Formats: sequence, C-alpha cells, structure tokens
Amino acid sequence: MAPRRQGATGEREAEDAQGCCVPGECLRPREPVRVEDAVRVLCNNDTCAVGRYMHRECFEQWEAGVLAYLKSCGRARSWSERQRHQNLWTKKGYDLAFKACGCRCGRGHLKKDLDWAPPGAIVRADEEKKRRRRTRSGRTPAAVDVRSRAFSLSSSGSCSPPSASSEPSASPTHAVPHAITSAKRNSKPEIVSDRIRAGAGANGIFSRRLDFSTFNLLPKHKVNSYQIKIEDEGNHGNDDTRLFILSTLAGQHKPRVSCALCKETLDVFDRYPLVDGTFFLSPRQHTSSAVEVKVEGRTQYLTCVCMGCLERCDPERTIRCRFCGQKWDGSSLVLGTMYSYDIFMATPCCAERLKCNNCYKPLLHPHQRLNYSDYSHPVTCPHCRVLDAHFVKPLGYCFTKRAFPLFQQWP
Repeated sequence: MAPRRQGATGEREAEDAQGCCVPGECLRPREPVRVEDAVRVLCNNDTCAVGRYMHRECFEQWEAGVLAYLKSCGRARSWSERQRHQNLWTKKGYDLAFKACGCRCGRGHLKKDLDWAPPGAIVRADEEKKRRRRTRSGRTPAAVDVRSRAFSLSSSGSCSPPSASSEPSASPTHAVPHAITSAKRNSKPEIVSDRIRAGAGANGIFSRRLDFSTFNLLPKHKVNSYQIKIEDEGNHGNDDTRLFILSTLAGQHKPRVSCALCKETLDVFDRYPLVDGTFFLSPRQHTSSAVEVKVEGRTQYLTCVCMGCLERCDPERTIRCRFCGQKWDGSSLVLGTMYSYDIFMATPCCAERLKCNNCYKPLLHPHQRLNYSDYSHPVTCPHCRVLDAHFVKPLGYCFTKRAFPLFQQWP
C-alpha cells in the first residue's frame, strides 16, 4: 500500500489520528492520538479502516513484542539486539517478523512507515543542529566526550514494581569452567565467568553465583549476554525486576523455587542470572509452588521454568499441544530474568486455545493475533460478557508429554 505524501496532511491526517490502531490494549485509551507525537504505520490490506497512527508509547510496547518474535526467527537468532532494531522495519527483518504484525482488521499486517515524519519534526531537527553547533563552539579542543553503550535484555518482557533493597549473602562454590574462561580472550561478547559480583543479596537467604558453569549445557552460540541476563537495569544494582523477585521470595522465605514442568528445585541467586531458567508472571496458579503477588492491583503468580525444559534438552522435557500436537518451544526466551506475562499462553497455536473459559465460544478469529502479553490480560467475552483471563488455561489441559495429541475438545 503506497503511503500518502506528507504534503497532503491536515484535516485527513487529523481525522486518521483520532484513535490508536495498536493491536491489543492501548496504553492511553481515553486520549486521541496527536499526530505530532505519534508513529504512523501502514496496513497491507487496502480496505483496512482501523487507522494509521499509534501513540508513541503504544507503538514502542508493540514493537518490543515484534522484536521478541524476531529474536526466534531463522537467521535473526544470530543478530545482536542492535541489528534486530536496525533491520526490523526493512525487508531484511520484516520478511521474518511480519507474522507478529497482524492488524486489528484481521486481514492485513502492519509495518512502520519509515518515510513519514510528524509535522514540525524537520523544523525541530534544524533547531537541534543549530543548538549543537553553538554548544560545540563553546568547547575546548581538549574536551573529549566518552560514551559507553549499555544494553538490556529484560525488555523482552520483564517489568515489575520496585521493591526494597537487600543484604549480602553467602553462596555455594563452583569450579570455573575452562570453556568459558578461555573465551575471555576472544572478541565475541561471551560471559565473563570468573567474576564474583559485588553487591547485595536479599535478607541473606539467596546464593551468590561464582561462575556460569551451569550454562555450559547450552549450545555455544547461546552462551552470551544477549541470551542470558547478566546486568542490572538500574544504577548501583537497583534493578526493579531483580529487587521485585528477591523481595517477593524473601518474604516467603524461599531461597529456592521449583520448575513448573519438571518440578526440579532451583537455587535463586542474588544477582543476574537470578535462576538457571526464567521467571514469569501468570494470572493462573499453574503449580502450588508459584508465589502469589499483586502487580498493578491484579493478582499474579510468580512462576519459574528451568533451563532444561525451556531448551527441551531431552525428549522427556518436550510438551506439545493436546489439540494440534505442536511442540512448545521456550528456547528463544532470555534466561535468568522475568517475563511479565504467561510464557506458555503467549503464542496460542490453534483455535481451541482461543475460546472463552465460561461459554467456550471463540474470542478471536483463528487468524487474528495479539501481542504476547495481551493473552495474559483479562478480556470480556463478546458472547457471555464474562470478564476473565480467558486465554490462560491450565497447563495440564493445554499440554501433554505424549508423542501424539489427545485431540480433546474444549466443551
């Protein structure tokens, strides 16, 4: 679909920008989209009437979900975070990620309009250039601006309310693996395994990780700081996600957690990676070991899945959909951190997973897709009007470890 020229803005663009067209939940549903602070997208369905503009915050959240999907696609798995950002809306990346860009119209896919700029953006850019020239003219030649690039992995889904800080803790001793320590001399961004982290634990009950030897079970291309969360987001170790997890578990006196699938017991560490697996929040208590928490006024359950089940290290750890037989794959998820949505229900594979928990009628068309996190949000069934997290169903109902699906139908 050919984009309209920017010269033809005005009343037509103002009309288009009345409602946010983000798939899923709008972060500012009561506020119309202001073109000056919006992102324009294009739908390849010529008859789409949903709209062309998103609130910038809504677009950034939606884009993060698409980037998370791209991370699991083909050649994009070997790209860095920066490469995925650069390639996403170009042909190179979009050809891989378009399936995660479904429009609310149900018949097309959205793509960021790279040729469009908000009204006044060019003027502001010129003013910024002039300001920078004035600033540079006042500097001495000896002044050097050194900048360091920081990267983060918890944007793939982890977010949580802040919590209290913590106290130092003791730890078990591990041998430093030769395979990883020898990689320190390489130019690749490998994990530095022999560094003992400075900083606090939480109430003295959590372990101190001395090395990363447990991650040697992963394929070599995954032993890096993009696949394994190793750095705090905040300054001086004040990472909201880490503090939220540690304070929650400390309040329950739980220095260890159990995998929701295999029930294996896992140590919780005071620094990233927090666990040899990953945490996630779900509106459903999948296992008795899941810890109840309150997040933004909603009851959630802090749950853990071990690295072996995420990576399907052996056939016994493979689970598949009871209805269509498709295998669940968690190998693209970042290890050692937390996702703010139910990772098992974030990618429904068939129509049976899209039915109301009360009247059992479909909530979406089979080809309609939401953002990963939206499947964990409460929605109102259009048929029976019951409000519930309808897409989140019991693990035992959705999945089986048998070689063939049971084809049990939701009533």
